[in-house]
Amino acid sequence: MKFEIIRDYYNEKEYIYNKKNIELEEGITVLVGCNGSGKSTLLRQIKDLCKKQDIPCYYFDNLTEGGSGARSKASFYGDFSFLAESLCSSEGENINLNMTNCANKIGKFVRNNKSAKKIFILLDAIDSGLSIDYVIELKKDLFNTILSDTLGKGIETYIIISANEYEMARNEKCFLIPNMTYKTFKNYDEYRDFIIESRNKKNKRYNHEPFTLK
Repeated sequence: MKFEIIRDYYNEKEYIYNKKNIELEEGITVLVGCNGSGKSTLLRQIKDLCKKQDIPCYYFDNLTEGGSGARSKASFYGDFSFLAESLCSSEGENINLNMTNCANKIGKFVRNNKSAKKIFILLDAIDSGLSIDYVIELKKDLFNTILSDTLGKGIETYIIISANEYEMARNEKCFLIPNMTYKTFKNYDEYRDFIIESRNKKNKRYNHEPFTLK
């Protein structure tokens, strides 16, 4: 699906992205780039564009909706079972609890949009703090289940995820920020080299010194 995005999103007279017209492929797309490269900003733009075009869209930001954010929301809506379990759980258990809660909401979203022609599921920073095993389970059990349920019914399904860790990007179709092109990484070294390249481009944009590994 094609989108026209805002390159200078924050009106700083600096282009975040190399292109203003992008095309996202069906299935799983993993947004890859260094911290601050524009992954979250692109997800928010896609969410807004979906709303304008009346396309069903589920959006989850783990940094604001996970952790204490999830507990605050549970308290506000009276979900005291989740709140009690969260308060009695370790940090790692809370991450898994939040993702389980997120998975349930995604399932409800998919069921409620069975008649839609296309749907978008946007997930920001969901791999932050997750173990490799849990990332693999998410990709295998959640994402593949969604795709098998929707694509088989003729629903164009776009699952777009921002990645902080290589395991989320491994063997997936990765959308590179700021290049705005697709690539599949062969190994971790290739992924790491791109992250460094992405950071150097970001630093150059703000006239910072280049970043190199020592």
